[in-house]
Amino acid sequence: MPHQVRYTARQLTDASRSVSAWASGVPGVLSWGPDARNNRVEVLLDPTRATAATTALRARLASLGDLVRVTESQDSPRQQGGNVIGGEKWVPGSESPCSIGFSVTRTSGGGKAFLTAGHCTNDVNQAAYGKDGTRVGTANKNGTGSVNAREGDMGIVDVDQAGWNLAPTVWGGGSSTDVTVTGSAEAVVGTAVCRSGQTTGYRCGEVTKVNQSVDYGNVVIDGLSYSNACSAGGDSGGSYVTATGGKAVGLHSGGGSATCSSGSGEKFTIFQPVNEALSKFGASLATSTPQPGDVTVTAVSPQNSVVGTAVELKNSAEGGTAPYTWSASGLPAGLTISSTTGTVTGKPTTAGTSNLTLTATDAAGKKGSTSFTWTVTAPGTGTPTLTNPGSQTAYTSRPYSLQLQATGGTKPYTFSAVNLPAGLSVNASTGLISGTATSWGFRNATLTVTDAAGKKSTVTTTFTIWS
Repeated sequence: MPHQVRYTARQLTDASRSVSAWASGVPGVLSWGPDARNNRVEVLLDPTRATAATTALRARLASLGDLVRVTESQDSPRQQGGNVIGGEKWVPGSESPCSIGFSVTRTSGGGKAFLTAGHCTNDVNQAAYGKDGTRVGTANKNGTGSVNAREGDMGIVDVDQAGWNLAPTVWGGGSSTDVTVTGSAEAVVGTAVCRSGQTTGYRCGEVTKVNQSVDYGNVVIDGLSYSNACSAGGDSGGSYVTATGGKAVGLHSGGGSATCSSGSGEKFTIFQPVNEALSKFGASLATSTPQPGDVTVTAVSPQNSVVGTAVELKNSAEGGTAPYTWSASGLPAGLTISSTTGTVTGKPTTAGTSNLTLTATDAAGKKGSTSFTWTVTAPGTGTPTLTNPGSQTAYTSRPYSLQLQATGGTKPYTFSAVNLPAGLSVNASTGLISGTATSWGFRNATLTVTDAAGKKSTVTTTFTIWS
């Protein structure tokens, strides 16, 4: 939800640099980077892997005040592999399948190739096989076609076998229409995207974080982005495109333990921005030229705001003949759109849900538009949502902590818990469950958040305590 912020982008960037210098290689650190939506830097820690160095890091982070938030999780990011066949897969040698990202041509010499994940292309001059089992080309030719380090997670496979042609297309998973690639774009927080992979097909969501440093356990990678789409093993290297307009934005790098069809906890995916890969390997996307004069407005995810709270929503368009003139239908009362920039600003005055259409008209009169919903709630009328943390594991000999997360409703929140394992308790104000369990066994605990208007959200999770 758009809102006024306390810290500038420069402050977040400077803080992220400090955190990066401190956090790299510290046991238990999973990722760190700016959290644009909450206007802070987020550091994700696994408390079960903490050491004295982790404790020292916490003290240094505390010196930055509320500019940095430490969140605890035992769900370590992992780069995904797999052996499930189907979809637009490719196979590196005799290893598990990965997914094709985008067809490209080498800018020097015009050779055919495709982009994929760097952790799928580690081996030099490795034979690459297509979805039909025949050889398609060579991965990491001469050792210059793979990066799986701080610089990124990106690889390139040279299509050097006869019978293979490049297509400017992303697979729609069988249930959606295949997407025609028209170019590339930089995805920002809130960009509606869809990802395609050979395991789980075509899945959509929105970008939730950008410019994140992720510790996969065996490697730390900078500059990655997150989405709330889902994925599974074997999707690595697959393509991310804008939900409308067919713009390439990323290559699938990894995710959490919760897949599209199994696992507990939050579903998230991690991707490598595609423009960095294109620049690194000196490649150009295989694209289909849009019809002359077409105007495309970047898709917008559903918006939520509160009566009386200032909002700002920036929009963009491409194609046709600039400059554009912007207009909107269905704007919530109190909001206006700039006819020159397309930015929506104001303070909503009335609760309700509106169906919006934003339109950009170019200098030649050609139009492009996108539609989405905007829900405005009155203070105290929204319903809070408590995120289910999933099944938890603790030990009688180790301190344990879990930060509950709630959204929506009216702050401040009050947290409570029923049937927690003996030795654990919840802080009613912060939602932090902490302590040291005193006996082993299983407990099904009921966790509740109550907002300032008395509205509640409840989840149930299982605690397994080992001695």
